[in-house]
Amino acid sequence: MTVTRRQLCAAAAAAPIAALVPRAASADTTEIQLMQAVLEPQGNDLFLSLSWEYDLPETLIDSLRRGIALYFVCEVRLQSKRTLWFDKDLGHLELVQRISFSPLTRQYRFSRGGLSQTYDTLEQILPITRHLIGWRIAESSLLKDSSLEIEARMRLDSSRLPKPLQVIVGGNSDWELDSDWITIDVQQALKATLFPDPSRL
Repeated sequence: MTVTRRQLCAAAAAAPIAALVPRAASADTTEIQLMQAVLEPQGNDLFLSLSWEYDLPETLIDSLRRGIALYFVCEVRLQSKRTLWFDKDLGHLELVQRISFSPLTRQYRFSRGGLSQTYDTLEQILPITRHLIGWRIAESSLLKDSSLEIEARMRLDSSRLPKPLQVIVGGNSDWELDSDWITIDVQQALKATLFPDPSRL
């Protein structure tokens, strides 16, 4: 999946607005929550936009500043549900977001798809990782399937770390950020708009 510079800029532009939206309280600080999902058919394409919420533990922030890159993986699974037979798989997509820090330049780099951009602070990057805008996930004709089910998941992927480091962080809950699979209400997502009107905040 190719992410365009326009989509990356859209996520960056949405970040200041999203910062004004109250966060849902959570007892589990390592939990990733899906705040909103928007489906938008455009011609023959179906686009999905997602808004996540999570807090980055200090352990991960410290690791990042020591030069360890963090990989966030967003996944989408599409199925046609069947009552008397196995569900039909319609697609499984994956998008990787990478955050890294250069001790030499004291700058952070955010990469998504084939694009990357540098930032001065981590606070500028985190809101962008929480918002995925305009991800083409399928053909819009899939919406004709009344049994269509769409699930989304976002997680921190520690399997992309160097092998010795995987052993060290294994079992550490701070490295287990995961939303698990969440079923998206297709009809509600088709009616939703991703961000609130800033003039009403």
